[in-house]
Amino acid sequence: MTSPRNWAAPIGTAEVRASCQRLDARCHPLLQRLSRDDIYDHGNWMAPGGLLLAERLATALQLTPNSRVLDLGCGRGQSSVYLASRHRAHVVSLDLWIGAGEREGRAVRAGVGECITALQGDISRGVPIEPGSLDAIFSLQAFHCFGTSPWLLRYLVSLLKPGGRIGIAQGCFREEVEVLPPPFTTTDGWNAEYHKYHSPAWWGRHFAANDLLEIDQVEEVPDGDIMWEDHVQYHGDRAGWTAESPGALRVADPADPGRSVGCAHPDPWSGRRHSANRGGRSDPFDIDPNSREQT
Repeated sequence: MTSPRNWAAPIGTAEVRASCQRLDARCHPLLQRLSRDDIYDHGNWMAPGGLLLAERLATALQLTPNSRVLDLGCGRGQSSVYLASRHRAHVVSLDLWIGAGEREGRAVRAGVGECITALQGDISRGVPIEPGSLDAIFSLQAFHCFGTSPWLLRYLVSLLKPGGRIGIAQGCFREEVEVLPPPFTTTDGWNAEYHKYHSPAWWGRHFAANDLLEIDQVEEVPDGDIMWEDHVQYHGDRAGWTAESPGALRVADPADPGRSVGCAHPDPWSGRRHSANRGGRSDPFDIDPNSREQT
C-alpha cells in the first residue's frame, strides 16, 4: 500500500528527473532543425513551450508580412523577436515586469530593432495603441494573469481591426477543479496564480461570451504536459541539478498530480473579430474602472 506523498517536503532531483519526460523530436519538426538551446534561447524563455509553442500560436493567428501584432505579456521578448524575424510582423512588445530597454536590446541584436516597439506597463491600465489598429494579439503563457475579466477582453477586442485575431497559448487544467491539489497550493514559485489556470472549455466559454468574436479553435496541444516536463529537464540540465537549480524542484511532480488533474496546454486558442461595430470607444489611457467586472 502506498502512502500519500508529503507535499510539504522538497521534491528531490532524482524524483524530478525520473518523473519528467523529454519532447520527442520525431513529433516536433522544429526540434529536428534547432538545438534545445535554440528552442529555449539558452534558458532565457520564461515559460514552458518556448519557441515550439510560439510557432504553433503564430501559425494559428495566420500572420502575414507587415501584420501589426501586440505581444502581450512577452517576458524577455523572445516571442517578439520571433514574430518580427520569422513572420516579418511589426510588433508592440508589452510586459509588466521586464523593462523595455532589455527587450529593445534583444531586438537590436537580432537585427529586428526597427520592427519592435517595446513598452513596459500594465494592460489593465491601457496602452498607447489606437483602437482598431491591430491585426493580431498574441499572448504566450501569460493571459491567465490578466485576461480572465470580461471587461479586459472587451478592451483588447477594441484594439483589433475588423477581422483581426486574438490567440493565447496558456497553461491550464484539462478540467475545472474546485480545490487545487497540493502541488499547486504549496508552491512558493514566482507569481504562481494557479487558481487562474482554467480548462480549455472554460477559456472557450470566456471568449465566446464576447459577441464580437468568432471562435476558431479551442483544444489541447499534443504533448502539452511534456512541454512542462521538458522545460524542467532542460533547466535542470543547464544548472547541473544543483539545489539552487530549477524552481520546479519545489513546485512540480508531473508524474501523478500534474496528469491526474490534467495539467496541459490548450492548443493556441484563437478567435477572430468579426464586426467593426461597437458601442462606444475606449480611450486606451483611461479605461473606465466602473466597467470592470470582478472575476
